[in-house]
Order: sequence, then C-alpha cells, then structure tokens
Amino acid sequence: MSRQIAIPAAPCADAERILPGYQFADAYKVQAIHGVDAIASTRMAFAHMPLWMRVLIGARNRLGRLVGLKPAPKGGFPVVRESPDQVILGFDDKHLDFRVVVGVGGGFATVTTIVRWHNAWGRAYLAAIMPFHRAIAARVIEGVA
Repeated sequence: MSRQIAIPAAPCADAERILPGYQFADAYKVQAIHGVDAIASTRMAFAHMPLWMRVLIGARNRLGRLVGLKPAPKGGFPVVRESPDQVILGFDDKHLDFRVVVGVGGGFATVTTIVRWHNAWGRAYLAAIMPFHRAIAARVIEGVA
C-alpha cells in the first residue's frame, strides 16, 4: 500500500466558533480510512512522530522557556473537546492561542490549525515557525492514511 500525501484543504467551517477572532487557519487532508472516527484518527496522527519533529518541538520548548512560553506537553496537546466527528486540541499562551482540529467526514480526515495571536511577539512567532508548521501539519495528517 502506498502512503498518501496530504493536500491543502479549506479550514474547518466552525473555526470562528472554535477560536473566536482567529487570524490564521490552514488545513491538510487525506482520504479517511473507512470506519475510523476522529478520536482514533487523532491517535494515529500523533502516534509516530518522526525524529525531526521531536527535535523541532524540543528546540521550541527550550527556546520558549527563555521567553516564558508554555512548553508543548510531552504526552501531546491537551484535548479541549472530542467527539467521533471532531477532536480539538490546543492551549492558550501569552503570545498566542492555538487549536488543532482533527475531523473526519465526507471521506476525508483533515487536520486544521487555528491561531489567534495576542501581540506582535505572537505574530512574529507564527511567521518564524510557518515553514516548520506546514511540514509538521502535512506530516501529522499523513499518519492517518
């Protein structure tokens, strides 16, 4: 079986409800595995992060500590809400708030990232991590395929 490649998608329709006033959202999707819900898809997506992703998250945690950012949790992002159709992960920090939404529907599994920054530091942080974010988000959803 060949590995599916994530393709860009429209962010989830309820992004404004999930994170009111958000300023950034993007999404990637792959064909869903029949019978696999969003809860199982979330576990699959984050189960086997490659070394390069773990190194980047570790570097972010070490550098972030210097400026007072919350570290990314070792066990994964906190679950905000979950249902068979959609799992919302994320947390709020002083520079920005973010949510990662894993949804299943219409034959696809989709991961959407939604961000609301609070200040210039949050906006600059998002701009700095954007190349890494795109690679990570696309790789995460490929874990579901």
